[in-house]
Amino acid sequence: MLAFDDAVTEAVEKLKARGLTSPYLRVFVVARFNPLRFMKGEPPPFDELLDTMTKRARGMDAGKIRTEDVARWGGAADGE
Repeated sequence: MLAFDDAVTEAVEKLKARGLTSPYLRVFVVARFNPLRFMKGEPPPFDELLDTMTKRARGMDAGKIRTEDVARWGGAADGE
């Protein structure tokens, strides 16, 4: 769980470095890597799910995230 938290924190910092400063950035990042929303049937074991989400968070390309993506989650970057 701590590795996932660290990966999410890193992803949030990447977004902040690009100028995205919303109080919902952390929620946005976690939701973006949650594969359960696309799965049908039984979810994978917790450890496997957490490993998958951690890997995705570490590999996030902050350059592909747009202000509009974050705004849809409840808050645009400050000053926009």
